Amino acid sequence: MKTKLPVSGIMTRRMASVQPEDNLECVRQIFERHGFHHIPVVRSGKLSGIVSYTDYLRIIHEYFSNLESKPASEKLLQTLTVEDMMTENPVCLKPEDTVETALRVFRENQFHALPVTDVQGKLLGILTTYDVMKVFEDTMAPEHSYSE
Repeated sequence: MKTKLPVSGIMTRRMASVQPEDNLECVRQIFERHGFHHIPVVRSGKLSGIVSYTDYLRIIHEYFSNLESKPASEKLLQTLTVEDMMTENPVCLKPEDTVETALRVFRENQFHALPVTDVQGKLLGILTTYDVMKVFEDTMAPEHSYSE
């Protein structure tokens, strides 16, 4: 059964990450260029937080709704840091955790992404609800197309 698969087999390994001292402009560029919805925050090679697109939008709305000028907005993007908006010490999975475990964590916490780390806290990948849906979609896909 697919729920017994380890998350290491389906997680996304190629991802962008940021450091706590990076500015919001860096975060904006990653979201825009790559279409990611979650960016892990790494400090000294270890996961220290995560930034979601929702976190980013909340900060943008909170700070920028009161600014009158574009130059002031751009300056703020350069001065606010990832550390100002990240979720610290996020819930993580280990590579050997199963898809079943991940589904439970997603459901209980209403998360859409979970970092995967080794026992030392090194970021190995990220598991998203999309990754899990893809596993089940592949399982349910018919072997042959009958639309001929």
